[in-house]
Amino acid sequence: MFLSRIANLEQDKFILTDKLHTGLEYLSQADWAKIPDGRHEIDGRNYVIISTYTVEPQEDRQPEAHKKYIDIQYIIEGEELIGYADHSQAGELKEQLSDKDLYFYRSVDNETYLQVSAGSYAVFYPWDIHRPNCQSVAGAKVRKAVVKVLYTK
Repeated sequence: MFLSRIANLEQDKFILTDKLHTGLEYLSQADWAKIPDGRHEIDGRNYVIISTYTVEPQEDRQPEAHKKYIDIQYIIEGEELIGYADHSQAGELKEQLSDKDLYFYRSVDNETYLQVSAGSYAVFYPWDIHRPNCQSVAGAKVRKAVVKVLYTK
């Protein structure tokens, strides 16, 4: 897991893998007022999902993970809490949607919450469990871009 601000992108590039650079460049250059919510291709391998929603209480959100893609979760507007834990802390698998590269867990131990605000991004790797879209302020609206970066060893 990695947390930073898009304003720090030039410095972040020195410590992040090249696989992430295309997605981060997309986030730094996007004109969000002109890009509608939905799925948008970036380069044929990677894509972005943009959504607007109301954050929810932590207990209403499920811990999740991905195996094929790295998530770059970028807050365009608003703020939210995102739970994070190492995959070794995951409880029982609740639901496996392999075709969507989405794995939900019943619980996770030793979860840490990150407060992610507009202009910030968090990177979640396949070995990370995360619980996105949690409220730091009840009823808050968030607009977020999630870049899906294809992960291959």
